[in-house]
Amino acid sequence: MMKSFGNNSLEFQMVLVVFFLMTALTYFLLIIYEITWKQKWKRIIINMAVFTVTFLTASCLSVRYLFYDWEQNSFILFKIPYVVYVAAGICGIVFAAMQIRDAFRQGKNHLQGNAIQESLDNLPSGAGFFDEQGMPVLINRQMYRICRYLTGRDIQSVAELREALEHPLEGSVSYDPDFQVYCFPDGSVWKFSEDFIVAENGERFLQFLASEVSELYQNKQLLEKENRKLQEMSVAMKELSKNIVILTREEETLAMKMRVHDDLGYSVLAAHRMLLQDSEETREAFLSQWNRILSLLRKDNEPAAETLHQMVQERADALGLKVFYTGEIPDDPGAAELMDVIFLEALSNSVRHAGATELYVNISSGIHEWVFVITNNGRKPDKEIEEGGGLSAIREKVENCNGTVSIRSFPEYSLTINIPKKEEHV
Repeated sequence: MMKSFGNNSLEFQMVLVVFFLMTALTYFLLIIYEITWKQKWKRIIINMAVFTVTFLTASCLSVRYLFYDWEQNSFILFKIPYVVYVAAGICGIVFAAMQIRDAFRQGKNHLQGNAIQESLDNLPSGAGFFDEQGMPVLINRQMYRICRYLTGRDIQSVAELREALEHPLEGSVSYDPDFQVYCFPDGSVWKFSEDFIVAENGERFLQFLASEVSELYQNKQLLEKENRKLQEMSVAMKELSKNIVILTREEETLAMKMRVHDDLGYSVLAAHRMLLQDSEETREAFLSQWNRILSLLRKDNEPAAETLHQMVQERADALGLKVFYTGEIPDDPGAAELMDVIFLEALSNSVRHAGATELYVNISSGIHEWVFVITNNGRKPDKEIEEGGGLSAIREKVENCNGTVSIRSFPEYSLTINIPKKEEHV
């Protein structure tokens, strides 16, 4: 028959009592841990029950002689087989070990008190949080470093931080109002932002963030520098366009002079031949040649109508300007020629003063006059247009034909020219 607890030796009984006391101590520590970390109440109650049973059992077994007779078998706890006590103790220790293992795993995944501060300190950006009274609640290491650059000391309130941003420490930090950034001595560039955040419990906090924008700032500066270069190149291109027109005109003049020179040389040889031969055929050829020379000399400064119209298109192509005609070209050669002369000047003015790429010409025919309305797609004038050399030249040519010139600056530029028809010319 299996021995009871009371029939075992005193040494065995003492070991079993100590075993139960250690088990009770283990559960007592578990209860403290669970209450501290606010674990589930169901587990706390179970552990308290196990602690109570093990502690009372150990206490009763260890103080039996104070309350009972010397006869050990008279106490019911001594009649229970010792195997039951051993099995109960082992089950209690195993259950406690399982809870210790769970608590250890949970502790590894649980954020410690300073974990949030350590995470913020490792951020490359500056972060600061202030309560509604403006007192600091949480500021990371980067924000402390930035504040020392701004003021030379630690920030104690949000009012001090705002004051430091409005008036940074001279000689240490410079403010760029164009980009609203702060340039620090180490070459870094920072941009600040301010915002309110609301916690789950409804408490409001003021959040200050400092973000490094050094690379973006450098790229913006480089972009501005490139834009200035492009503007300078644009001015140079406009000057080059003017020079192209001048050079084209000079080339045409040179070609005309060369033609006159060649024709005059040929005429001199023809005159010499006529004097030597003195025949009727030679005399007629000589007169025909001189008539061509005189015709050419009369039109040296006034190209033919076909040449003028071709020059309009060539100059438009050279300036990168498209000309759109609406209406019919005048059948009057004089009006058509004057129209082309005006267009030559209008092309240059549209590109030079308005940066236009398209020129619009509206031609209409009245009973007694031709009406030309010239507009472009360039910049609209920001002030009243004053006549310069080009417009004055146009006005002079038109008024010589008893025509009129009207210039409108707003809401957009337009040049209106009225030329009397042939029967109305004086």
